[in-house]
Amino acid sequence: MFDIAKKKAFVCDLDGTLFMGPNPIKPAVDFVIESTNSGRFKFFYLTNNTSKCPEEYMKKIAGAAIPVTPAQILTPLITLESYIREKGYRSVYLIASEKVKAHMAERLADTEVSLDYDPEANELIALTYDRELTYDKLAKATSLWNMRNVPPNAMCPIRTANQEPVDFVATHPDMCCPSERGPIPDIGGMMKFLELTNGMKPSHVFGKPSPTLLAPVLDEFRPEEIAVVGDRLYTDKAIADNAGVDFVCVLSGETTPEDLAKYKGTPPAIVVDTFDLVAASGR
Repeated sequence: MFDIAKKKAFVCDLDGTLFMGPNPIKPAVDFVIESTNSGRFKFFYLTNNTSKCPEEYMKKIAGAAIPVTPAQILTPLITLESYIREKGYRSVYLIASEKVKAHMAERLADTEVSLDYDPEANELIALTYDRELTYDKLAKATSLWNMRNVPPNAMCPIRTANQEPVDFVATHPDMCCPSERGPIPDIGGMMKFLELTNGMKPSHVFGKPSPTLLAPVLDEFRPEEIAVVGDRLYTDKAIADNAGVDFVCVLSGETTPEDLAKYKGTPPAIVVDTFDLVAASGR
């Protein structure tokens, strides 16, 4: 049984949980504001959406009158930055919006890494949820893969002088993004496009459901003191399960009662229509 009295921290998904597109889900947001101001709970804001940089999420959350600090924002762009640093890459073909690309360039300025397409130098293809995606960006990614990772063949006579295989990662696995107009394409479709073209599959997919995104929360609180709140079973519930914390499923986004009835995994700790209704739960 879900016991809210034991909870000290909620890790909240944004799209479909606190917002629907640009619009706040008012009862959920009001609960967060009241609980933050009273000090009842600490909140973290977890999003797989890499179409925006953390500063934009700060602005969105603060725009709904929710008190927020940079340390409360958890996004796969943080994991991507860490991956580039750990691997020591100096040339990355980053498929991202201009704002996200500028953000990553600033974050990685001390490494002098290039984030532009360079078929001879690129060591990594990094795919984000790019709402400025063009056919040219996808064609460059597949061409780079063909010239560096596929054995010479009649279908690809042009080769790069550098024949070191190029790495490929994606920031998250989401197939669609909730919006006020219903589901819209997310990065999952972009990955499918690449895979269907020439078999490209990422070596790593960051973001939910990887529990690495919850490391700052788990450093501060015990698992039994934490709950993840979200509207998706295959990302939000999965990251909660992987981290060993409770999952609060809200029906204000993607998941429906019909989805829950068909779900084969362990049930959420609690299911509520909107996040604020969790306040009435527990013993």
